[in-house]
Amino acid sequence: MPELPEVETARRRFEKAFKGKRIAEVKGDPADRYLFANAPVAAVDKALTGAKVTGSGRKGKYFWLELDRKPWPIFHLGMSGNIEVRGKKGAHEKAWGGLKLWSSRGRKDAPAGTPFFTRILLTADNGNQVALTDPRRFGRLWLTDDPLEHKSIKRLGFDPLFDFPTAKELGALLKKRKAPIKAVLLDQGVFAGIGNWIADEVLFHAKLDPHRKASELTPTEVNRLRTKILAVIKKAVDVEADYERFPAGWLFHKRWGKQKDAKTHSKQKIIHEQIGGRTTAWVPSVQK
Repeated sequence: MPELPEVETARRRFEKAFKGKRIAEVKGDPADRYLFANAPVAAVDKALTGAKVTGSGRKGKYFWLELDRKPWPIFHLGMSGNIEVRGKKGAHEKAWGGLKLWSSRGRKDAPAGTPFFTRILLTADNGNQVALTDPRRFGRLWLTDDPLEHKSIKRLGFDPLFDFPTAKELGALLKKRKAPIKAVLLDQGVFAGIGNWIADEVLFHAKLDPHRKASELTPTEVNRLRTKILAVIKKAVDVEADYERFPAGWLFHKRWGKQKDAKTHSKQKIIHEQIGGRTTAWVPSVQK
C-alpha cells in the first residue's frame, strides 16, 4: 500500500508535470463506481477542465491539486494506486515502484498508450498527461473547496513532514495510549501517513518491541522513536520512494513474505506476528 513517501512522491511528480498549465481534458469511466463514488465523472470534468494548476498539497496519505478556481480534487491512492506521468514524447514514469504483477498492455477501449488499469487520465494544455492507475480499485477522489477542512483529512493526526510534535508533546500524547506502540503508529488520527512497513522500519531502528504499550515508553525511548520516524520518512522521500535506493540495512528489504528463515542484512532473525490486526515484522534480538 502506498504510504507517506509514495504519496508525497506522487504529489511532487503530479505538480511538476502540471503546475502552471491548464487542464485541457479529463477522461474517466462514468460507470466506475469506485474512484468516482464521491464525485461523478461529469462533476470532476466540469471542475477541472479549463482550470489552471497553481500548486498541490498533501496530508498523510491524501493529496490534492490547487487550482485557480474551486473546487479542488483530492486523491487517495488506496492499496494499489499510482500516478503515472507521460510527457510530450510519450514516455511513462510511475511515481513509485508499485505492483509489478500487472501487464502494461492497454485496454482495447483505452486511448493509445494509456497505462493499464487507468481510472482517470488528465491532459494538460502542453500535452503532458497524468494517469491514476489502480488495479485493486480502492483509490478515491473527492471535490472540495478546502482540503484541510474535508472530513477525511480533518480527522488526521500529525504529519511527520509538516506539523510533527516535539518529543515532550509526543510523550504526553503516548501516555494516554494503552495499545501496543505498533498499533498506535498505524492510527491515522495520531500519525498521518504512517503505514505498516514504515511502522516496522521505525520500530526496528528505534530498537523498540512492537508489543510495548505506548504509555509505558520512557522519555528517552519517545525521543528515539520520534527521531527515527522523521529519519525513515525523510530518507524514503529523498530517494523518491525508490525501494532499491533504501539503505541496505533497512528491514524493508527482508520483511516481506513471512519467510520462516528471514534475517536482516546483519543476519539477525526476523519474526512475523499479528499485532493490532496487522502483520508485523520485527527483530527480538534488537527490539526490546
